[in-house]
Amino acid sequence: MSPIEPEWVNIPAGIVTLGAPRCPDDFPLHHWRGPRRVEVKEFQIARYAVTRGEYERFLNDTRHPAPVDWQDHALADPRQPVCGVSAEDADAYCRWLRAKTAKAYRLPHADEWETAARGGLEGKKFPWGDDPPDGQCHFGLTGKDGPLPVGSFPANGFGLYDMAGNIWQWLADRYVDVADDKPGNTPTGKSAAINRVLVGGSFMTADPDCLRVAYRHEDPPDLRHRCLGFRVAMGT
Repeated sequence: MSPIEPEWVNIPAGIVTLGAPRCPDDFPLHHWRGPRRVEVKEFQIARYAVTRGEYERFLNDTRHPAPVDWQDHALADPRQPVCGVSAEDADAYCRWLRAKTAKAYRLPHADEWETAARGGLEGKKFPWGDDPPDGQCHFGLTGKDGPLPVGSFPANGFGLYDMAGNIWQWLADRYVDVADDKPGNTPTGKSAAINRVLVGGSFMTADPDCLRVAYRHEDPPDLRHRCLGFRVAMGT
């Protein structure tokens, strides 16, 4: 394995229950579909989100524009997940990693990510089960704060870290292709139809329900924000 490659976890093929528990009727944001039974093919996903140290190698090699708030001391630890990146930045990182390794690195798809985040648990709210998220992940802070180093909380049942909280994670899918409701976020002035899926919540997430593994958020693919990051996957 190349030194720039992530440590990855193999997620076996199988039939899984996604979108569970059912979205509460009074949920204030995007509602999710489910419960639903889905067949997921085998794939690999990184044990950790891409770190600032890993992303800095990419920046040095490509001269790609740095993330937003790159000089902020609260985001400077190389063990922290890189944040302040757009989906387009994440795609560029995956293309660079593919070129360097000749392996099919990419962003996860929505059903893959939810399957991985559940860690083998059926019908639970969070990667660890149904217990409240206090003490289980990093959330509920402000825009002046930052994420913790990756792996600061216990792994889920598949050995994956930080599948809730710390940083929102970009996915490969457009929101319109995987959701029943319509996207609406247009902070960069682009059509909401091109918005990409974000999952997991972040250190800035105030509502614990947004940390649920079934919840999918949406933002423009060119949006950079200090709570947005990603992890890579690999597979057909």
